[in-house]
Amino acid sequence: MKIIIALLAAGFAVTTFAGPALPSREISFLNEVSTAQQRGLTWLVKQQEADGSWRHHPAITALAVTAIYRSGRALTVEEQTAAGKAVQFILSNVRTNGSIFAGDDKDKYPNYSTAICAMALLASGKSEYADIIRNGRKFLLNSQFDERTGFTTNDASYGGIGYGKRERPDMSNMQWSLEALRLTEALDKPTAEDGSFKPRPTSKLHWEKAAQFLQRCQNLPEKNDQAWVKVALPEDRGGFIYMPGDPAKGLPALSFANDGQPVNEKTPLRSYASMTYAGLKSYLYAELQKDDPRVVAALHWLQKNYSLEENPGLGKQGLFYYYHTVAKALTVFGNDTFTDATGKVHDWRYELMNKLVSLQKSDGFWINDNNRWWENDPVLVTSYSLLALEILQARQYP
Repeated sequence: MKIIIALLAAGFAVTTFAGPALPSREISFLNEVSTAQQRGLTWLVKQQEADGSWRHHPAITALAVTAIYRSGRALTVEEQTAAGKAVQFILSNVRTNGSIFAGDDKDKYPNYSTAICAMALLASGKSEYADIIRNGRKFLLNSQFDERTGFTTNDASYGGIGYGKRERPDMSNMQWSLEALRLTEALDKPTAEDGSFKPRPTSKLHWEKAAQFLQRCQNLPEKNDQAWVKVALPEDRGGFIYMPGDPAKGLPALSFANDGQPVNEKTPLRSYASMTYAGLKSYLYAELQKDDPRVVAALHWLQKNYSLEENPGLGKQGLFYYYHTVAKALTVFGNDTFTDATGKVHDWRYELMNKLVSLQKSDGFWINDNNRWWENDPVLVTSYSLLALEILQARQYP
């Protein structure tokens, strides 16, 4: 909430997706969650490098400092110092084209890094970073595959955003970028004569383009014109894959749930949960309504595959990325409960908080025994976990 107050004080409108106050549960459990957060933050601060970074990586640093800023309470002197140093490290990686990334062998992902770093600067609540955030936002918009870069609506990549300006788009980079674009939308420069904010007539076109890319990643034949979806299995209907590929470049569509299988136009691409929650969240950010057939289909797949024991479709791979995405997506969706395909009603916030608390290590960090996507790095996984706990308790994002 302090983020929102600071931005309002600076004269910016802020888009929020809010629910009612968190219902009271046993005080002992809420205290346990609070203790887990504090232990996690204390451990995380101690891992900071001398240059203010975590892992000398702008995006990982941004995730960690966002977790500090969103902790929901007054920061200690040590946390304030750590956050200040982290922001300075992020600022040292700001480029003249608006991107925020290291640009070395450790960081070849300008869009991914820019999106996460822009959200970290937003989380600081400091208006002096507004122009940097705006420039990062502009960089992301310019990275979208569309007519400006020679793509037409017939191209599978149209509307998408990838790791770099001209690299093939995928659902993970897309969800980070769309989240950053939605959260920073109110920071567009004022255009009205009186200096107030006035959306430009073309300002929503990127959402329409984004929705077209998103539906090409969804196992939904009536909305997806890509060849691979024609052989989709019934159990995959509504779920999302990682990327639709690029037939013009000989790049096949891909779902990491198809590990070990040769992929071609005859291969059913399996849906998996982390990308489906990412798809649900992204559809809502792109201003699709809850009764839109694409949103309904994604929700039905998630209802059939509700689990907090694994990342359905991938098992333990990307488990904490999954938890983090669940917290954001269902918070944006806005329902207090989640009913699975058997009719069981889940208090999903309580269940996810309980799961995360149970997985915390005695030293205060979280880690995944499965090392896919860097989840054997406790700094990254602890940042995911803290952010999820903070969003679950705040019941709003941002």
